Amino acid sequence: MTRWSPPPERHAPRYDADVHVLSYPKAGRTWLRALVGKVLVDHYGLNEERLLNVYALTQAVGLPVTAFDHDGAAMLNRTRWQDMRTDRSGYRGHRVLLLGRDIRDNLVSAYFQATLRINVFDGPISDFIRQDEYGVDKVLAFYRIWSANRNVPTAFEFLTYEDLHRDPAGALVRVLAFIGLTVPAAAIAAAVDYCRFENLRKAEAEDRFHSDVLRAGRDDHPESFKVRKGKVGNFTEYLSAEDIAYIDAAAAARGCEFTQALAGTRVPEARALPAGGSSR
Repeated sequence: MTRWSPPPERHAPRYDADVHVLSYPKAGRTWLRALVGKVLVDHYGLNEERLLNVYALTQAVGLPVTAFDHDGAAMLNRTRWQDMRTDRSGYRGHRVLLLGRDIRDNLVSAYFQATLRINVFDGPISDFIRQDEYGVDKVLAFYRIWSANRNVPTAFEFLTYEDLHRDPAGALVRVLAFIGLTVPAAAIAAAVDYCRFENLRKAEAEDRFHSDVLRAGRDDHPESFKVRKGKVGNFTEYLSAEDIAYIDAAAAARGCEFTQALAGTRVPEARALPAGGSSR
């Protein structure tokens, strides 16, 4: 019998970057990328159409080069959780900010991404959350891998989507400081206002940035938008009580400090960059 092997990894991490903002798919990474990009284009007078290309923007202005990616968890890879790579030595000497989200909300959003945008799954959400390639065990494995490797980078921070919702200005200041940039409060306020849900949703409908990063999957289906709902705790509208219990039980049995933080039971400590340190 031929043993199944995972497909070649797509969207592999860019180890040439200095700072890495990593997340499981649909954890709020696009919103955070837009916030950071808006500050950069305004602060440095750059072309707004490049707003989502933070890698190129930070490179152009001489900041530590910053990359946003899913660190091998992209659903297009169709990798089972059992086959996810566990070696994170490529981040040694770099800075990593890990963005997390309530696993239940994350799985709902990932389901619509998988079924209406990238077409890698066709079935009910109850089946989706139980799949090795896309479900709760894939999310938990992603966080466990980073729990085991959090000391590999030179500096490590954990930020949640819920933090970003609760205090977008404060979260943005924190992320920019991690990258190595301080800007006036007015610039932060302008970015937060520009990246309101309604404006990003409109930008996606207009294809304002000419990028697959923010482009609707189907114009006729509101759940196909990358900027879909922008809510916290919305999973109850899509998951049955049985599904919620299944996810919660899996997280309790196979979680780590990051999933505990997302459940509000523990806050991981950040590991700051040493004074005078360098990401290279």
